[in-house]
Amino acid sequence: MPIKENKNQNFRQNVNQYLFSPHLEEDEKILYIARRHPLMLVKSGLIIVFFHFFLPIFFWNVFPEIWFIFLVWLIYGFISINKLIFNWYFDAVLVTSMGLVDVKWNGPFDRSSNRMEYTMIEGTSYQFKGILQTLFNFGTIQVNRSTGAIGIEQEDVIDPVKVETIILDYQEKYITQKNFKDSTALKNLLSEMVKDYASKIDEIEIKF
Repeated sequence: MPIKENKNQNFRQNVNQYLFSPHLEEDEKILYIARRHPLMLVKSGLIIVFFHFFLPIFFWNVFPEIWFIFLVWLIYGFISINKLIFNWYFDAVLVTSMGLVDVKWNGPFDRSSNRMEYTMIEGTSYQFKGILQTLFNFGTIQVNRSTGAIGIEQEDVIDPVKVETIILDYQEKYITQKNFKDSTALKNLLSEMVKDYASKIDEIEIKF
């Protein structure tokens, strides 16, 4: 059972990695995806179902002779419901191995992203507003830049407390690894400088 779950998880990770690849740097890995709560789709989804599925099917039965009009109506409804789903899927904050990427998707030809490196993050905050958000555990999360300005803000995100914890955890790991790499690089540089200086001293002594 764990093997099957790992395979499913790896498959989902590979799919997400591929679909969000236009917004990622080379070798950048998606570690977590923060999306809006699916509850936010219910109202818009019901409106689409009523106006673009129920009504055309009803009128199709009443006026079958103009069926092609209702067929086009249904196709438009199918496109609308898919757009709603894609908009939910691609409107997300990506927690990656390099930082945060706030992706906005309004269509296949209208998408953008806002990148924020871990070293630029000053702090995070979240807010629950109203009974609905409290009961269903979703709210607004903000990520602040070192300048104090809001760098990334996502409304109606699922479990903002968990998202905040994940962001801060990966930020700490990234900065720790970066400091270690910088420290190692500095040690190597100093070591090379000492070796170079020692070789020059030996060369001077030999000439002398």
